[in-house]
Amino acid sequence: MKPPRLDARLRLVADCVPPCALAADIGADHGKLSAWLLWQKRCDRMIVSDISAASRAKARALFNRLGLLERVAFSQAPGLYALSQPVQAVIISGLGGGTMAEMLNQDVDLNGAMLILSPQTELPRLREALSRRAYRILQEHVVKSEGRFYQVWQAVPGEMPLSEKQRALGVNLVATSSAAPADYLSWQLKVISAWQGPEVSTLRQWIKERIADETGEHSGGF
Repeated sequence: MKPPRLDARLRLVADCVPPCALAADIGADHGKLSAWLLWQKRCDRMIVSDISAASRAKARALFNRLGLLERVAFSQAPGLYALSQPVQAVIISGLGGGTMAEMLNQDVDLNGAMLILSPQTELPRLREALSRRAYRILQEHVVKSEGRFYQVWQAVPGEMPLSEKQRALGVNLVATSSAAPADYLSWQLKVISAWQGPEVSTLRQWIKERIADETGEHSGGF
């Protein structure tokens, strides 16, 4: 029996998880990520949480096939309420940034755990929620998986004052083998091409400036 195959995004998420005794996978869905982390002994034990009974059943069946069931504690509690004991890492992947931000607002002690986050939408809102929670982003990895661009963040306790530009575009974008920051930003520019409003014009200009910074292609005279 082999562990489940992870796509490029989930493999990057897995690579960002530090070796630890106990980690939590919030919104675990099918459980593939947790199974990989346990199989590779990146994590000794996992809290696997999902509010969907069907998802928990699929994950349970996967862990059972791989002989990992005894190293897993399941939870149906929403968000960070699944943290029934201190963990070294909390993984939240594949959910909207707004949903993740609401989780970070929950009155649950994170005990200094590293956060590994892969938001699908509303990234500025999630950056702001991290800042309010007194967490700072170490790196925002950009990755391309199955034709789409994603980000995977690592965050640890610490102050993170954000300018409006940083809140919108991120901090410390880092390339991976599948994508460079300029690739991600160019894609983002296409995504907002149909958006309207003065704030969009500012965002569009910020992205163009960031692409120029990344590529070194600045215009100007002598």
